[in-house]
Amino acid sequence: MAPHRKTLCALLDDSGKTVGRAEIIQQFPALIWHSGFDGRCDYFNQTWLEFTGRTLAQELGDGWAEGVHPDDLSDCLKTYREAFEARQPFVMEYRLRYHDGSYRWITDHGAPHYAIDGCFCGYIGSCYDITLQKESELSQHCFQTELEQQVAQCSSDLQKSHDLLNSLSQQVPGGIYQFQMFPDGRYTVPYASQSMLELFEIPAEAIQHDATCLFDLILPDDLPGLMDSIQTSAASLAPWHREFRGGVPSKGVRWFQADSRPRLQPDDSVLWCGFVTDITERKELERQLAEAQRLEYIGQLAAGVAHEVRNPLNAILTVTEALFREEGVEGNHTLTPYIEHIRSQVVRLARLMNDLLNLGRRQQEDQLLPLALAAFCRETVQLWQESSQAGHRQLVLEIDPAMEKVLARADRDRLQQVLFNLLDNAVQHSPVESCVRLLLDACRSSSRQEQLRLRVVDQGTGIAPDLLERVFDPFFTTRRGGTGLGLVLVKQFTEQMGGAVQICNNCPEPGCTVTLQLQPALEENLS
Repeated sequence: MAPHRKTLCALLDDSGKTVGRAEIIQQFPALIWHSGFDGRCDYFNQTWLEFTGRTLAQELGDGWAEGVHPDDLSDCLKTYREAFEARQPFVMEYRLRYHDGSYRWITDHGAPHYAIDGCFCGYIGSCYDITLQKESELSQHCFQTELEQQVAQCSSDLQKSHDLLNSLSQQVPGGIYQFQMFPDGRYTVPYASQSMLELFEIPAEAIQHDATCLFDLILPDDLPGLMDSIQTSAASLAPWHREFRGGVPSKGVRWFQADSRPRLQPDDSVLWCGFVTDITERKELERQLAEAQRLEYIGQLAAGVAHEVRNPLNAILTVTEALFREEGVEGNHTLTPYIEHIRSQVVRLARLMNDLLNLGRRQQEDQLLPLALAAFCRETVQLWQESSQAGHRQLVLEIDPAMEKVLARADRDRLQQVLFNLLDNAVQHSPVESCVRLLLDACRSSSRQEQLRLRVVDQGTGIAPDLLERVFDPFFTTRRGGTGLGLVLVKQFTEQMGGAVQICNNCPEPGCTVTLQLQPALEENLS
């Protein structure tokens, strides 16, 4: 050991003060060690020995390694040996056994040193106790870990709440939303459930910070009233309720109902939380109910009027016929045109009275019987051709061969009147030398049920798009001299037989098509 100690002392000797400098190293607060050119330690200062509670003889060579924590020893020796072979400085941290038996964390800085002549003499190192730092780091790490766990738990709880909200929102009949109005006039939708986004077919990011594109969907006629109702609710903080129409890209115009409650926010904005539902079907049912009630009232009133007028009309018609047959009148070119005019107008009024009586008459269930539809169509067409004023217009009947033995559930007389009205209307609106077609086949309804279909197709000018919704209104007509009851009776009679009627233009072909859907007769009702 003497040569190695001497080499270290020579390194420390400066101007003959070897003993003094060695004493400084011995008492230096850091743990100082030295290894020779063979890598074995040959020196430890007093601070090191006091720290470990071991003797110098116990620490020399590789004895110091006995104090390294078993979990750290392998990495510690590997770092030291790799640096020693490469003659490179190193820094490493490991746990070293303290004199009380506990382990303390130290950081070990080692570097090669050389003699004045440049010869490699070994390594010298200094160690510092970093236990407090490590405990602080450990505490910080534990705190960070705990915080991360809490954040993760909160995130998990938040995600569960979000998933639950989304799940619940999918079960309610509509969409859940938050709507916010700011003092500067901005509108946003901070939250919108997937159901609401699907109702309006709009992405969440499009309305989250600016709800302008949502208002763009509202019909212009409904928008001013809707905005006024929002302002009123914001001013009074009263619950908000509104029904409005919106144009949905793939569905067209739809009716919506929105309900929410407002709350004033710390930034003076108003936040509404509520839900919105599509009420288009309900609105249509309400319309149909109102129409049915109106038709019932009109029918009852009309039937009463028709009953009172019918008898005087018959008397006028009888007198007119008798007058026409009076001697001196027949062949009178002065009187005959007037009498003919009176008779034609009385007949027209009588037909109107019959329509009014039919309008107030309800369909009896026992009048709906199995009807061989193909044979019925042939018979009806023949009767119509014999009695109508078709002029130079051709009527073509086309029957799907599969319909030859099909039975419909219908009232024979009313269905015949329906076809008469439709054929008369088609001929009156078709140009001369044109063709009117009556088609019979089958189709499937929106509920996927088999339906029997009758279509009357003309080649006229069609119906203006803004008038299509009004063609079934009582007393509405575009034809001069028309009563406006023909299509009303068609719709009423068809629906009373459990069917449906539609009318549309033949775009791009001229004219329009009226479609009747009838119920097939059930097998158990067939004789």
